[in-house]
Amino acid sequence: MAFTICKTRQSIIEEQGHALVIGGPGSGKTTLALLKSKGILETLAPGQSILFLSFSRAAVQQILKRCKEIMTREEMKRIDVRTYHSFCWDILHCHGRLLGGRPLKMMTPSEEGTRRTQFDGDWTAESMRLMNAEGFVCFDLFASATAELLEGSTHLRTWMGRLFPLIILDEFQDSDDDQWRFVQQLSSVAQTLFLADTEQRIFDGSFRPGVRAERLDILRGAISLREFDLCGDNFRSADSDILAYADCVLRGRGPLPKSEDVKRLPYNYMNQFAATVHFAVAATLGTLRKRGIDDPTVAVLARSNDLVSEISDSLEVQHVYNGRNLPPIPHDVVWDQELSASAGVAMAAALEFLSLGTPAAREAMHAKIEEYFWIKKDFCERYGGRGAKAASTKATRFSKARAKVAERNPLTKGAPKTFENALSTIPTLTGDPVRDWKSVRTAFLSHDDLKAIFQDARMVRMFRASDTLATALAERWVERATYEGAARMIRSVLDQEKLIGVERDLKGVSLMTIHKSKGKEFDGVVMVEGVYSSPFFLGHETPDFAPSRRLLRVGITRARNFVLLVRPRRAKPLVEG
Repeated sequence: MAFTICKTRQSIIEEQGHALVIGGPGSGKTTLALLKSKGILETLAPGQSILFLSFSRAAVQQILKRCKEIMTREEMKRIDVRTYHSFCWDILHCHGRLLGGRPLKMMTPSEEGTRRTQFDGDWTAESMRLMNAEGFVCFDLFASATAELLEGSTHLRTWMGRLFPLIILDEFQDSDDDQWRFVQQLSSVAQTLFLADTEQRIFDGSFRPGVRAERLDILRGAISLREFDLCGDNFRSADSDILAYADCVLRGRGPLPKSEDVKRLPYNYMNQFAATVHFAVAATLGTLRKRGIDDPTVAVLARSNDLVSEISDSLEVQHVYNGRNLPPIPHDVVWDQELSASAGVAMAAALEFLSLGTPAAREAMHAKIEEYFWIKKDFCERYGGRGAKAASTKATRFSKARAKVAERNPLTKGAPKTFENALSTIPTLTGDPVRDWKSVRTAFLSHDDLKAIFQDARMVRMFRASDTLATALAERWVERATYEGAARMIRSVLDQEKLIGVERDLKGVSLMTIHKSKGKEFDGVVMVEGVYSSPFFLGHETPDFAPSRRLLRVGITRARNFVLLVRPRRAKPLVEG
């Protein structure tokens, strides 16, 4: 379906004041915003740019890809596409002294995670104290501190308006209170274009504090703007029934469209799960190739990281489905970066201990494993996943082990002892960081408590830091014939990747949670529901399951051509009737 400039779209391009554009997935909001920007670029004074803010690096990458399709190289230099966090940090880094008389220093995600899990009290109050008293600002306070700066400085607000005459706010329905505060200040000095879809609101106040269902009503009440509705448009999957199917799931009322573009694949028992999911991915790839897509991209989506991990294990081995042999399918996993980094640091600490053998290195290893589980607990609590209690129990076990090691008392049983025994069976380290890394990683399979670290550490390669990590470890071995300082080096590299890195252009088969898929597009999507975990519908959302239905709609509409839903045969129906 070709992108056409109708009367409504032309009105948006020509609008001189603030505007709100509401449209569903694939309605062309991003393309339209860039076309509007393209028409303004030639009027900009030297030094001026158009600012385009979005929430995730994945969304930023999609916007930049669209920029390349619409704009020349010179035009792209005049549009600044970035995340809210990146934009806020630039302001705080340059002007943070206005808040407390001292330059602000960024608290890295790792340090914030460590401090938060070890702090016994109100972390929100403590993070404010750290910023005001010591000048350390954590991620969660970037927007709040930026809002305070803009609210308190007319000069800074005016300067931002001169620098960015047009500011585009993507996915504005997901903005929180602090982001709204600084955006409101920017709208007083610059033209603002808000892009939103109320049915893609998959975050709420429990997932991210300050996110409100009534955000667009708050916007309408505070800023005089024109509103445009593009909800009837669909350019992503225009020749398919995907959006109609997704909207039917959203409403919860049938009948579902009978379509060749959205199929369902049921399974009866848990022992059929792995082979069924494996077949679903292979079948989706085959369907897309038959439709003329030579190198299809496929997203395999589930509600939880645990099920994503299980699916990854299934795709790595051969299965037989209805007499058909299924070879392993190469794939990537888009993991939670902080958990992956923490797992990588725990592995590096084990590598460090194995090469040094000192009491201090031994204690540090148990401390890093303990830290991983505290971060895992915090992650489960903040993002609604299961496992917080189990993670806390495991953290406590390693905390006790660390105390025993510090007091030079022997470990007698349990995961810490089993893990040390597994490390002792590893042959002499070779100095080849890749080989040594894999040897240590295998030791984390020695006890059920530690398998999560094994899984998360596998995803360290997803940071696009593998070459940097291997080089750093190899250089340390050459210098000292040990991996002394490995944990610190790994953490430094991965923190840097999280702060300044960009999302990879996903190819082939990619596994991720449905939440992670937001802002991305694929040729095909396989959505997977477990038997005993990660259901599509959460029981506490009765009677209408509205949050789950919005999330399912987001997952289904990531597809351009084909969707396959893999569900237990007795699962709750997607719609009534």
